Amino acid sequence: MKTNRTYALLMMLYRLEEEGFFLEEKICIDLGISRASFYRALNDFRCFLQEHRPWQELKADREGHYRLTAIDQKEGK
Repeated sequence: MKTNRTYALLMMLYRLEEEGFFLEEKICIDLGISRASFYRALNDFRCFLQEHRPWQELKADREGHYRLTAIDQKEGK
């Protein structure tokens, strides 16, 4: 099965909801996609968050676990 970017985005969202994080390597292996495809989907996800959930961002820790985090919004910004 050829995986498209939409499916990759949905898998990222599913893993965030089920496990609270996702790993780049695991997504790439499970979906059979390249790192370039992973980063294109990740960029789409981040753009969606900026547009529809500006109080959240997607960040990776040192181990590569991507998680949704709250953005500290200061008054006047």
